[in-house]
Amino acid sequence: MVSDVNKKIARNTFLLYVRTLFTQMLSLYISRKVLEILGVEDYGIYNVVGSVIAALTFLNGSMAVATQRFLTIELGNNNLKAYNQVFCMSCQIHITLSFLILIVAETLGLWFVNNKLNIPVERIDAANWVYHTAVLSVALGIIQTPYVASLTAHEQMNVYAYVGMGETVLRLAFVLLLLKLSGDKLILYAILMLVIQLFSALIYRIYCITRYSECRFSVVWDKALFKSLLGFTGWNLFGTLAWMMKDQGINLLMNIFGGPLINAARGVSYQVANAVQNLVSGFGTAVNPQLTKNYASGDTEKMERLLISSSKISYYLLWFIGLPVMLEIGFILNIWLVNVPDYTELFTKLIFVEALLSALSAPIITSLLSTGKIKWYQIVVGSVMLINVPISYLLYRTGVPVYTPFVVSIVISGISFVLRLHFCKSLIGFSVTRYLNSVLRPVLMVTSLSLILPFVCTVLLDNNVLRFIIVLFVSSLSIFLAVCSVGLTEAERLYAKSIINSKLSKTL
Repeated sequence: MVSDVNKKIARNTFLLYVRTLFTQMLSLYISRKVLEILGVEDYGIYNVVGSVIAALTFLNGSMAVATQRFLTIELGNNNLKAYNQVFCMSCQIHITLSFLILIVAETLGLWFVNNKLNIPVERIDAANWVYHTAVLSVALGIIQTPYVASLTAHEQMNVYAYVGMGETVLRLAFVLLLLKLSGDKLILYAILMLVIQLFSALIYRIYCITRYSECRFSVVWDKALFKSLLGFTGWNLFGTLAWMMKDQGINLLMNIFGGPLINAARGVSYQVANAVQNLVSGFGTAVNPQLTKNYASGDTEKMERLLISSSKISYYLLWFIGLPVMLEIGFILNIWLVNVPDYTELFTKLIFVEALLSALSAPIITSLLSTGKIKWYQIVVGSVMLINVPISYLLYRTGVPVYTPFVVSIVISGISFVLRLHFCKSLIGFSVTRYLNSVLRPVLMVTSLSLILPFVCTVLLDNNVLRFIIVLFVSSLSIFLAVCSVGLTEAERLYAKSIINSKLSKTL
């Protein structure tokens, strides 16, 4: 019999999958129209200016993780009074944080945009408009963080799904409106994206306040809780900074050495990769609260089983979609975009390789953060990730190809993955040998077996629509057969069969 917890995970995964499928299908069309309307250069400017804002918000990323972790722990303990204390303290901290980021962004950040970025002189004014609207959007996003964290802690993924789909519909409507409006398209697009952020913030806030009494804000002060939140945030901050430098720092570096056209290629590549990753990220979003709650209840054995299963499933889901996309990315880009920026195809393939490592790591990271004992984990792993930018900078100075930072990032991600396994063993008592046998071995076997036939098809057949359809079909069949034969244990196959039978019986 399928447990209620597994049913909840399956239901939330399905809701998030529907949301993501809907939003990504529209987003791909929206991105095509935005690139067409703005042009490659303005699209690159929008992308790199956004990176400056992201670089300034690393503290909020760390606080968001802390808020999510503490709220989920209190909900797992069924202590609503303590939950409200955490929620109110988090709101106060995030409001303060938003003001601090506004100050830094409108001083240091604004100076960097105007003096250090490689932006054509005639587009500096437009870039400043984009920057100011992006700063306001980020401030709104920071303030709403406790409300989004509350939805995730309560596992109300339906609301998250509906708001996400609403945002995408608004984006489509605004992009189509952009075709009719006169004026600077880049400035107008930035303003319209700010309106969407305001819409989301209002919806999340109204829903949480009306639905959950523990999400009603009041001014409170709890010194011990404040120290706990900041203590967790302080060590997690180092890891968040490392993530930010690895991604946004490289984007800024590529702008300095390559200009906005390279940023446009990177932006399109991440758009494709994120579209695929987001299709499978719903599973992780649904599983994460259960991992944290298992740790809070002291059931580490159940947590370990869920970690193993979720690591494999996350990888298989991403590989199922990612393999045909990587093999046929040239065809997809030419169909999708009017003008494909140089290097986009290569960038996308390299980003996918790193994304597969991230799919394996995601449940491990959640489990480690659940312990709260993250000091040395963040110091060690964060330090390894931080070397991405200086290594890439030094290599760029020697005249290496423009794609080199992606290769460096893949190597560093692999090293970080090994280190996370070590910390799982020391902090949770997790068996690395069990992980290697239960996750890595079947994952490598599935990857190797399922790659052969689709790759042969791309070599033997001409690049056209027929090959794309054949590769898509062969990839799907190869991965399905490989997962069923060597990718799952007998217990996992029986569990999957029971879910399918249950759904069929209800349908019939």
